[in-house]
This record gives sequence, C-alpha cells and structure tokens, in this order.
Amino acid sequence: TKIYNTLYPCYTNARAREFDFWAGEWDVYATGTKNLVGHSIVQIISGGCALLENWEGQNSTGKSINFIDPGTNKWKQSWAGSYANGIQEFVNGEYKDSAMRFEFETKNAQGQKMIGRFIFYNEGASQVRQFNETSADEGKTWTTSYDFTSIRRK
Repeated sequence: TKIYNTLYPCYTNARAREFDFWAGEWDVYATGTKNLVGHSIVQIISGGCALLENWEGQNSTGKSINFIDPGTNKWKQSWAGSYANGIQEFVNGEYKDSAMRFEFETKNAQGQKMIGRFIFYNEGASQVRQFNETSADEGKTWTTSYDFTSIRRK
C-alpha cells in the first residue's frame, strides 16, 4: 500500500477525487427534455491526477482535461472543441455544495469581453447537470449558454 500510494499519490488525495462523480459513460440531454444532444465518456487518467472528457455532440466533438492547477491549487479545465473559437480555459474550480464550479472569460461575436460560470452539479450516482452561463455586464445579468443533464449509461 505504501509503495502504491507513493507511485500514485492522487488516488489517495481527497481533493483529487472531488470531480470523480463525473467519470463514466453518459448520454447527454437538454435539461428537462428527452432531446439527446450528445454522448460523453469521462475517464480518470494519469494515475488519478486528471479527468479526460471525450465529447461527441450532434454539431461538435471535443475533449477536455481537468486537473488541480498547481499554481492556484484549484481545479482547471482545458477544453478544445471542433467549432470556431472552440478553445476555452475554465479556471478557479472549487467543489462545494455538491457542485464543481468554474469561472471563465470569453468574447461574444462582436469581440466584447464576457465573464462566465460553468457548474457541474453532482445529482447522484447516475446524473450530472452541466450549466454554463455568461454575462456581458460584469455579472449584473446572466444568459444561459447551455444546460445539459448527463445520464449514466447502464
């Protein structure tokens, strides 16, 4: 056990296990509907130190890697998608109140800076809700970008 824990310290690190609720194979729906928007396979990789997302949607494909950033000691997601401007960093991730919460910055079609929130709600062993919203007025008002519910494949 001591050798294993030395070789794979992330497996015994409670912080590194916070996002494991998202690991698995998922059918993804628009929240509150039976409208299937895609499929996702999320794997625990790199000795338990990261999660790799493999997304296949109706209009896009993409991958993300999720890990605790040693510079901030908070979770980070680096996303690369197959659509225009499909590269995005989600930062300052913290797990609290049964949800992993990220922040991000992006630009709208006119090039205006926007801030965003990206939340993964842990809704039990077989369901995760992903909610993404942006604000063009420094957080006074918010617009939902997408709201998906992932159901674990049996």
